[in-house]
Amino acid sequence: MLYLKPYNLLIQKTLTEALDAYRSGSPLTLDRIVSDFDYTTLHICNNAGDKENLLVSIRTKATQSSNESGGELFGFLRTKFEKFPGLSLSSDQKEAGYDFTLVVNLATITAESIVQVSLFKILVMAYPFYLAFGQSAELSQLNEFEQVEKSKEAKAMVIKYRDDENIYIKPSFDRITVIFETIFQDETDKVFGKVFLQEFVDARKRNRSIQSAPQVLFSHEPPLEIQGVVRHEPAAAGKKKSSRRFITFVLFPRHYASEELMFSSVSQLALFRNYFHYHIKCAKAYMHSRMRYRVDTFIKVLNRAKLDDENENDSRRTITGRKMVY
Repeated sequence: MLYLKPYNLLIQKTLTEALDAYRSGSPLTLDRIVSDFDYTTLHICNNAGDKENLLVSIRTKATQSSNESGGELFGFLRTKFEKFPGLSLSSDQKEAGYDFTLVVNLATITAESIVQVSLFKILVMAYPFYLAFGQSAELSQLNEFEQVEKSKEAKAMVIKYRDDENIYIKPSFDRITVIFETIFQDETDKVFGKVFLQEFVDARKRNRSIQSAPQVLFSHEPPLEIQGVVRHEPAAAGKKKSSRRFITFVLFPRHYASEELMFSSVSQLALFRNYFHYHIKCAKAYMHSRMRYRVDTFIKVLNRAKLDDENENDSRRTITGRKMVY
């Protein structure tokens, strides 16, 4: 299986080329649009003719949902970016039509800063997850009775990152439940998806080294944690129930005990939908190629078993060698 990296390779390549050109004394003039998964668009351009500074702007469907989760998304992103040299999140120079604009200074930027810029989309989607981590830590400090009551009252946060698909995050005092809502466009995708997710469960049982991984559940109906939220979603009325599935991951404190574990869990969960559907398409393509190969093999066998149309003993020819037609 292919593991999708959380960072954007095109962003890394573009900024690396710009940095090398700037250090060589011939800075580039950039105006490049990079498209990412989930309707995300990033724009890299020069800052009003200033070739020392670049503007990296992002537009994604998840921004509005992250803002509605509570807190301040802009402050969260500023904290994540400005601890790296050469990066500053600008509110005055925000490009029209984009959600956020990051100013990249080529004179002071480092390789670590470039990697951080390539994680722009992941950081936008990660904000509700970090809020859930904080709420779970607060609930765990309460007494047993308050933990249960407050966990029931906690609302599930929604990340609307696609037209018909959402991510639901429900914090609790001892766990965080992450639920993916996905739509299968093809009937065969449902079968492949069920088999693929069943392998997640079976592999966790077989291999002891991954038994500490999050539990994975697959259901046709909305789980109890989000039944009230999904019922009131206006977009849910037009969806076909037969094509909608829910995938649940249960994160325990061991999965977000440190900053590194938090980022690792968030980056893998944020890309799970792409990872899931990518491997479904790969499985279908592999099976189709094997089927075509098998059909070609059968045709070759049939061709070898085919009898000749003409029998030399029964055919009559003229003196010139032509066959006589009766």
